[in-house]
Amino acid sequence: MFSGIFHINKKQLNRYAIYGLLALSIIINTAIIYSPFIPQNIDLEINDIALSTITSPRYLEFESNSDKSVNKKAEKNIVDTITPVYSINQTINSAIIENIVLFFDDISSNSTNQFSIYISQILSTEDTYYLKSLSHDTLQQLKSDTLSIANQFLSNGIKEINRDAIKNTIPKLLESYNPTLQDISYKIIIHYLQPNLTIDQQQTNLIIKQALSSQNKQKTIYKEGQPIIYEGERVNETQIEVFKALNIYNSKASYIELFGIFIFTFIGIIILDRFIHNFYKRAYSLKYICLTLLVLTLLVLIGRLTLLSTYLPSNILTYLLIPISISSMLLTFLVSSNIALITGSLISLFISLLFNMDFNVFIFLFLSTCFSTFVVLKSYKRSDLIVSGYFIGAFNICCIVAIGLISKETTYSWYGFNALFAFGNGVFSAMVTLAILPYFELLFKITTNQTLLELANLNHPLLKRLMMDAPGTYQHSLMVANLSEAAAESIGANNILCRVGSYFHDIGKLKRPVFFSENQFTQDNPHETIAPRISKMIILSHVKEGVELAIKHKLPTILKDLIEQHHGTSLLSVFYTQAISKEGELPSTDDEFRYPGPKPQTKEAGIIMLADSVEAATRSIEKSTPQKIENMINKIFKDKLDDLQLSDCPLSLNEVFMIKSSFLYLFRGIQHNRVDYVKEVEKLNSQGNSFSKPTPPDSN
Repeated sequence: MFSGIFHINKKQLNRYAIYGLLALSIIINTAIIYSPFIPQNIDLEINDIALSTITSPRYLEFESNSDKSVNKKAEKNIVDTITPVYSINQTINSAIIENIVLFFDDISSNSTNQFSIYISQILSTEDTYYLKSLSHDTLQQLKSDTLSIANQFLSNGIKEINRDAIKNTIPKLLESYNPTLQDISYKIIIHYLQPNLTIDQQQTNLIIKQALSSQNKQKTIYKEGQPIIYEGERVNETQIEVFKALNIYNSKASYIELFGIFIFTFIGIIILDRFIHNFYKRAYSLKYICLTLLVLTLLVLIGRLTLLSTYLPSNILTYLLIPISISSMLLTFLVSSNIALITGSLISLFISLLFNMDFNVFIFLFLSTCFSTFVVLKSYKRSDLIVSGYFIGAFNICCIVAIGLISKETTYSWYGFNALFAFGNGVFSAMVTLAILPYFELLFKITTNQTLLELANLNHPLLKRLMMDAPGTYQHSLMVANLSEAAAESIGANNILCRVGSYFHDIGKLKRPVFFSENQFTQDNPHETIAPRISKMIILSHVKEGVELAIKHKLPTILKDLIEQHHGTSLLSVFYTQAISKEGELPSTDDEFRYPGPKPQTKEAGIIMLADSVEAATRSIEKSTPQKIENMINKIFKDKLDDLQLSDCPLSLNEVFMIKSSFLYLFRGIQHNRVDYVKEVEKLNSQGNSFSKPTPPDSN
């Protein structure tokens, strides 16, 4: 009762399988890309015994606690040895000068009975009265000279007041004054003068900072791969410090990074899926999606493994070990160059994520995969792969030189070693592709142009049998191959598949070759002695027998499909008409006299059907002329279209027209007019020309 509810047809099942494959690919690639971001975790405690030797996963240079203690003492010594920087405080200078000015102004403005108290603190009563007794000009001159002396002392900077030095200096500066005034000036200056040199903390700190920055600090260094602790050794505090500096001690994974990588992977693979679905529907099947995602995942995994390489010199670019061209070559041969290009671009993006979003990694891999796709696009022979590897290697060298110039690399060894690895990358990719391509063909049951070219060898057992046992069919197949190949080239279909498919399309006639008109070299026709229905069965059976021979000789599935589809469901009109005339009544249906089909499903199958019908029909024309051939071709094309034989074929009407035009062009070349050399010679002889009669050539 639930059978209708849970019924899922094959198309839906295929779609769900693709969705599941996409989800699995997203999960696997996210895990691969995120794996380098997972920190190594060590949870040892002090005095624990190490169960294995632990080495440094990368180069490390840091200050341990003991280093910090040593460096701190060195810093203190540097600070203690630096003399503070002093500067003159102009605010103090201004205050001193202002006080001296006010003192003299007070002396000159007040009467002898109104002197300020602070004046008596500086001068004695006798000195005060003496100053007051001076003339105005003398007092002003003393004021000016006293200020000048004070400025001189202040401008030199004063740390401490040296009274004796000042007292000895003033008489020399005031030689024109009597000792009393010299002493008064000294008393005024020594009263107001004070130290004006203060520590300039900003300049002092700057000097200290410069001295500390030039200090060579003691640091602990561990090289990549250097043991931190040996197996069986007891853990100490210093080793714990090293683990913490390496971020491998009780560290936890960041789920934020994981989520970001998941978003990138999800978007990339969905874009790839939609690209194939929208622009290359023929490849949107479980087989091709699985192949594409497998190649993508394998290359990303290889990129991850290259991060584990520790044997390379430090100046060698690790990503040169990634044979990115393999993806372009495999997918171009097995699926499509368009899919190869976008898949290679996606692989480049994912691997650049592995290398911490390094743009140099992305640009090298992206350009290499683009060039690889272009180079192998027209490679039809397996040997062409090796040549392509040399071209790809040379292109990789150009990319490395450009990266080096942009990165301002100046050492010749860097360019030399990386150029060597870049060239080897291209050659190695070609060699690996050549080795694994047959396995991918076998695993996914895909026939490449390289395999088809191998089958195109006319020494194939089936073709040799066809040449010996059915020579007419053999010649017919060669002509069909020429017609279909030219037509395929005109519309951009697979011309190699058309040629090879044409070679094998009629191998079923090997069982009873004499029953087919092209192999009847006498006037006897075996069909005249048997009933039309028997003749019909013999003719129709050559398709089934051809498929059986293809299976027996292990021909690719794509060729078996062409053998099965090259007649579609066409009607055997000759025997159908004979049956009607002999039986005297019109059958209710003509299905009995039609090929079992199916109708052509691909452009190549449609081309071979048309070429097969055209070649057979034009061969039967008596005294053929270009006009008769053109009329016959037009009739065949019209009949096939009216009979809906191309209804399942993706050929457009414009492509059908181009196919017909290519057939006409070839037949015009075959049916060109030949010069009658005998008549030409007789004509010249009749005109009296004397020359030896030439032997007419066998062909023109």
